[in-house]
Amino acid sequence: MEKQVVVITGATRGIGRNTALFFAEKGFTVIGTGRDSEKLKEVQTELEKFSPHHSMFSMDVTKQADVQQVVENVLEKYGRIDVWINNAGAFMAIGPTWEVKPEDWINDVSTNLFGTFHCVQAVVPVMLNQGFGRIINLVGGGTIGAFKYGNGYGTSKTAIARLTENLVEELAETPVKVFALDPGLNDTDMTRYQRYTDVGQQYLTGIESLFEQNIDVPPHQAPKFAFLLAAGELDEYVGRVVSVYDDLEQLKTVAANASDSDFYKLRLKK
Repeated sequence: MEKQVVVITGATRGIGRNTALFFAEKGFTVIGTGRDSEKLKEVQTELEKFSPHHSMFSMDVTKQADVQQVVENVLEKYGRIDVWINNAGAFMAIGPTWEVKPEDWINDVSTNLFGTFHCVQAVVPVMLNQGFGRIINLVGGGTIGAFKYGNGYGTSKTAIARLTENLVEELAETPVKVFALDPGLNDTDMTRYQRYTDVGQQYLTGIESLFEQNIDVPPHQAPKFAFLLAAGELDEYVGRVVSVYDDLEQLKTVAANASDSDFYKLRLKK
């Protein structure tokens, strides 16, 4: 693991930042991306406590040219990309679908889904060429059930789960593995926006109660599961949706004894 290079999008805050620090502690060379120049510098300083070899790059996942440039920069500096974690996300459109600002809804979908697409297009050829690679796509609320008043976010995250499964089918005869990870409920800028803004308190009243019930997970939980996927602990779950609420040993048991090949995949119940 010491020589592996991981790229984490949206690494300037929340789950992305926590994941960057977790992987740095585990001995990975970490490349984080984000749009906020000051936050990039802050996380860079935190990463340098582990090693001087980590890097932070400015990148907007909705811009294909940005993504391609970062991939080229990473290859020039490090020579390979072993793990890519599509974490960058947006959730601004809260409320009835016909009332939210169109630009907010479109931005949520563009960041979450199109951003993941741009990254996949840029990094898969690299991984195929080097003969190894793991991609971890973060899904979230609304992926396996309805998300009332969070339609843009839920729709895009559901699409990411299907995109992941489709990719696995396309990459079946290759050494590139793709996973979908539900990071659970985390105390982040995103969830604080849902809890404390007027629009969030009007339409997403249940979010705060979930925190009161301690449904949220500690900061290390999502990074830990991303690490397990990167380390090959759950290779039976390529193309499937793994949640941080799952028990690791139970996941292994399910995979070993599954009689239905569609376990942990999006399917229509009959």
